[in-house]
Amino acid sequence: GLAAVAVFFLVQRPGSAPTVGGEGSPSPAAPASQLAVAPPTASPTIAPTIGPSNAPTPEPTIGPCDPANLAARITLWEGAAGSRIADMELTNASSSSCIVRAMARPQLVDGKGSVLIDGAAPAASDAITVGPGQVLRTLVDVANYCGPAPKAPVSVAFILSDGGRIVATPFSATDATVPPCNGPAGSAGDIAMHPWAP
Repeated sequence: GLAAVAVFFLVQRPGSAPTVGGEGSPSPAAPASQLAVAPPTASPTIAPTIGPSNAPTPEPTIGPCDPANLAARITLWEGAAGSRIADMELTNASSSSCIVRAMARPQLVDGKGSVLIDGAAPAASDAITVGPGQVLRTLVDVANYCGPAPKAPVSVAFILSDGGRIVATPFSATDATVPPCNGPAGSAGDIAMHPWAP
């Protein structure tokens, strides 16, 4: 009858969705291309740790001693068979190590700075490293002085290989003793040193 037709019309009406228990059907799932994707999280950058360098520290270069930092002195005069022998000390008065040549050109000098006897320059010489405050020692032999009477005090000087010059503190302020003249008047005297040594 009419009731059956009405029910059929309601069920078959276009655009209506069938219901189950009074609830609508779930909405169709969205396509995968429309899903929100969270951007990848960047890993934190860790700065590299720089450790101490293993490279060796270069040793400082040791150069020649400055003559102004070398203090020489005569500690004793000795006499032997017509000659005089000076006991000498050389001190590195600087605060750093430096190099001294074992041999130098010795001179006998007087209180006016006059050279009484001039020695020969060494042909070759070993290098000695001298630490701060370190003392080297040597002997200087002087013979055959035939010149005029010197002015006190008599001392010994050294001409270094680089041209520098050191005049030693005399044994005493009044020492004017020189070796005797063993040759003809006006003949050249002799002066020679032993190598510096600790």
